[in-house]
Amino acid sequence: MEVSFMFYSIGEVSKILNISKEMIRYYEKQGALKPARKENNNYRYYSTMDIFFLMEMIRYQALGLSTTEINQLLSNNYMQSYSECLSDFHKKLEKEIIYKMVLKDRIKEMADRAKTSQLNMNHYWFKNVDEHEYVFLCKGKDDCYGEIELTKENRNIMFAGQNFTFFESMVIFNEEDENWVYAINTNYKETLDIEMSDAVKQKSQLCLCTMIDMGEVGCFNRKLLEPILKYIEDQQMTIVDKIRGIIICRGYQNNKYQRIMEIQIPIKP
Repeated sequence: MEVSFMFYSIGEVSKILNISKEMIRYYEKQGALKPARKENNNYRYYSTMDIFFLMEMIRYQALGLSTTEINQLLSNNYMQSYSECLSDFHKKLEKEIIYKMVLKDRIKEMADRAKTSQLNMNHYWFKNVDEHEYVFLCKGKDDCYGEIELTKENRNIMFAGQNFTFFESMVIFNEEDENWVYAINTNYKETLDIEMSDAVKQKSQLCLCTMIDMGEVGCFNRKLLEPILKYIEDQQMTIVDKIRGIIICRGYQNNKYQRIMEIQIPIKP
């Protein structure tokens, strides 16, 4: 049976495959595609096999391969290289899916807190706060803050990619001053394989919680904790660990600057 092929101009190939002429020319420059030329005008023309080959190139690129990598794939030990390429892409997808699932949970957590923060202002509720780990940022006293001491190692980890989305700005109340830290839920940390050598672990605890407004910059002080401490005393509950707060958001609401903080007080009923 005689094999024959149709021939197409670069414009026709561009329309068939929905790719630009520039991309087709790029494949040619990289040596991945070698169209024939008409003798009378030296114009390129592309066979059906050229189009088949371009379709494969598009598939390989969808797998994350560069043109150079595609050439290497096709030139030597093709089946093994192709199998390894697919396996690597599968692993990459699994990693991305895990990250997206964790990110989805984190964004929902943040959205739910933002949505209910105004409603929960100065109201109390109980919740089990998950285990988390934190690294030191700076010392503080009310709304005065010391030198930032975040280590280079921790900066490189926290600000890599989208890692910072998973960290909370947290304050831990000591007897006379405060430690400002950045904390991350241990589940997030382990799933994302984040390692911080100097992180302090805080176990899961039952906490009495409320939302407070820290007010304008310069207005924050411990007097804002007095109502919740009075409530704990009246209910004859026992504080079993240091009080802490998490910054929920900062910004203007009804022309008033707010700094919303979720207070978490580990208690024994």
